[in-house]
Order: sequence, then structure tokens, then C-alpha cells
Amino acid sequence: MEIQIEQAKDYSAVESLVQNAFVDVEFSDHQEHLLVKRLRKSAAFIPELALVAKIEDEIVGYILYSKIKIINDNQEYKVLAVAPLAVLPKKQKQGIGSA
Repeated sequence: MEIQIEQAKDYSAVESLVQNAFVDVEFSDHQEHLLVKRLRKSAAFIPELALVAKIEDEIVGYILYSKIKIINDNQEYKVLAVAPLAVLPKKQKQGIGSA
């Protein structure tokens, strides 16, 4: 398995993977693939932290880190959020999401 920075040519495959990964998740709005599209267009997007996992040129996993702010009382913290982390259903439970 190789982990690479997501490229524009990967976008369609990644969106399909994310949609399929969440299709049977009970506590999902099934819109995670649309979240990915919105985040890519936002100031929170960090291209170097949008990663794909590939096995023999097939994208089997995806993770996206984006910038967020946590505000608590008068303090502001700039941190990274993970959303989504997705693995192709046929490849789940094989350690890809923990790589």
C-alpha cells in the first residue's frame, strides 16, 4: 500500500469511495462526499494533508485534515480536524484506516 497526496485527477474516485464507505453507516447523513467537495474549496483546505491510500493504483482509502478553530471563553485554538476518514467497503477491516 502506498500513501500519496491527493491529486485533482483523484477527486472523482475519492468522492465515490467516500460515498460508498458511508452508505451503510446508521449515524450518517450520507453527505460526506459533498463535505469533501466543499472543504477542497474552502480556506480550511490543506492540499498536503488530503491523502489517498492506493493498492496497485486503486484508491482504497482517504483521509482529509482541515483547519478549524476551537473557541473557549476568550481563547482561540487553531487545530486540525480529521473528516472524513474513509476506506473502500471491500477493503475495510484490513488495517488501511490505521496505516
